[in-house]
Amino acid sequence: MVNIKIYNIVIKLDFLFLNDFISLNKYITKDDNQYIIKSYPNMDFVMPRKSPDAITKFYDLYQFDDHIIQIQKDNDTILGAIIYINNEISLFMKNPSFQLEYLLSQYAIAYIINKHNAIIMHGSSLKYKNKGIIFTAKSGTGKSTHSRLWQKYSDALVINDDKNIIAIENDKLVLYPSCWSGKHMLDNNITSTLDCIVFLYQSPTNIVNKISKVEAMKRIIGQVQLPTINNKETWNKIIDKLLELPIYLYGCNMEYEAFETICKELERTLCL
Repeated sequence: MVNIKIYNIVIKLDFLFLNDFISLNKYITKDDNQYIIKSYPNMDFVMPRKSPDAITKFYDLYQFDDHIIQIQKDNDTILGAIIYINNEISLFMKNPSFQLEYLLSQYAIAYIINKHNAIIMHGSSLKYKNKGIIFTAKSGTGKSTHSRLWQKYSDALVINDDKNIIAIENDKLVLYPSCWSGKHMLDNNITSTLDCIVFLYQSPTNIVNKISKVEAMKRIIGQVQLPTINNKETWNKIIDKLLELPIYLYGCNMEYEAFETICKELERTLCL
């Protein structure tokens, strides 16, 4: 077991595959925990006997007066379950593995973040000259590859390579890191204001354009965690602030010129 601090929240992790979680060391704390996430190598709980309150592609959700049960699935095959009871979250795995524990615990972290006035946005975030930038797109587009160009050709630091925590503080958007950072597990325990969003798509030539708020909204919705009953007001406020940022659509290859083109544009826009 270990206590970690993420977004100023202390969480005790009682994981089966804790030693495989290579990103944890940067977040370990001796502070008392506010939450606990515990894994179990079985499905030892009573399955719900009612119809789901919500059905998605990846899970079915059952809500009760004092707890929530989330049944994780893949093509209708049950992989595991998550039970949320106040500040205790239990992960049940049908066939235990680090990959499944990592997947289930990502939902647990999202649940906790939602309760603390923040949201999660998919993308690779960097801190460059004290400005925060998120590069985002559909999975497989090359966000991490593009992020590595910045690490290679500049002094940019990765904040998080997959699941970015975004909050509003002093009327500014702030990026927070976490150790849930995608298949490459690239993250640093640093924070930054969020100053720009770049939506990537693959292109043989590098084409960068600012996009309208209407277009930006359509794209942002596909990359952020949708609101829950508990955080609708916070979600709306953060989305409104995101739409105030410079937002680009960038078609690029994965060569040095791809870094150079967008870097020059952002330096001009952000007055770096």
